[in-house]
Amino acid sequence: MARPRRPRGGQEPEGDEVNESEVIEHTEALPDRYADRVRPEDLDGLRSMADGGEWQELVDLLIASLALTQAPVTTDERDELRSLADAMDLPTGPLAGLNVQG
Repeated sequence: MARPRRPRGGQEPEGDEVNESEVIEHTEALPDRYADRVRPEDLDGLRSMADGGEWQELVDLLIASLALTQAPVTTDERDELRSLADAMDLPTGPLAGLNVQG
C-alpha cells in the first residue's frame, strides 16, 4: 500500500492524515455502496478484489465501471474516490469521465 497522504477532496477532517487502515476500511465498503450502479460482472470482480485485498485494482475497476455505465455519482462520492486514488498513487484523470450530479 502507498504511504499515507493528505486527501485533496476534504473527505477527512482537517489535519488528519489518511492512514492505511482508513483507506482499506473505505475501499472495502465500496462494492456494496455502488452495487446498484455497476455492471453485475464488475460487481463480482469488485467483491473478489475486496476479498483478496486488491485495493488499488478495486478502486481502478470501480472508477472505470462507473465511467463506462455513466451511472450518476455525487460530488462527495467523486471526491472520496479521488482521495482514495490519491492515497493509492492511482491516476485521477479517469475521474473526469464520471457522471457527477449534485
